[in-house]
Amino acid sequence: MTSPRPQVQDHGFALVEALASLVIVGMIALMLMAGATTGHRVWDGIDGREAASEELENAQAALRDRAEQIYPATLYQGNPPSVDFEGAAESVAFISSPPDVGRPAPLRRYRLFLDTTGALVLSSISDVEAQNPPSPERQTLLKGVREVDIAYFGALPPDNQRRWRRAWRQEPDLPEVIRVRVVFEPGDRRLWPDLVVRTRTNIDTACLLNTATHRCKGRI
Repeated sequence: MTSPRPQVQDHGFALVEALASLVIVGMIALMLMAGATTGHRVWDGIDGREAASEELENAQAALRDRAEQIYPATLYQGNPPSVDFEGAAESVAFISSPPDVGRPAPLRRYRLFLDTTGALVLSSISDVEAQNPPSPERQTLLKGVREVDIAYFGALPPDNQRRWRRAWRQEPDLPEVIRVRVVFEPGDRRLWPDLVVRTRTNIDTACLLNTATHRCKGRI
């Protein structure tokens, strides 16, 4: 008489399959989390680059607006008279119109320089004389700057050649063009294109000339 065939137990295989399924689900979850993290990093990087680009554009726009409207006020203390403009390789001081949001208002004295903390600063103060003038207003254009290099294009004695120069001080006219270069700290991926600005005015049109002395007796 033939004995009955033993039945195969499937309980062990079901447990192994469940464990394998859990492992696969876990791996999928890890891959999804890794993808999400990578996506966040990519978007954060894009947002950071866009913010840096916007910061550079705002800084250049502010400088261009002020430099294009530099006013060539005449100083008569020296002989011959000179324009109220002091340009060096690391800083520049000039008179210009206030920003649009601050008008109508008097002309302002501006100074562009790099401070000891690596901030590119545009400071300004009203050109109207007062007994107790306020402290200059400081506008930080950029941070993390290693070097600023300013050059001036125009003809000066003794060569009287139209070329780039490292300084422009006590001259009868403004430079034709001003160039501002900015160098960031090593590892900083920001890129500053050379800012090249042509000044709009070379004549002191607000001067009320005294025909006897040929000097300004006042300003409009």
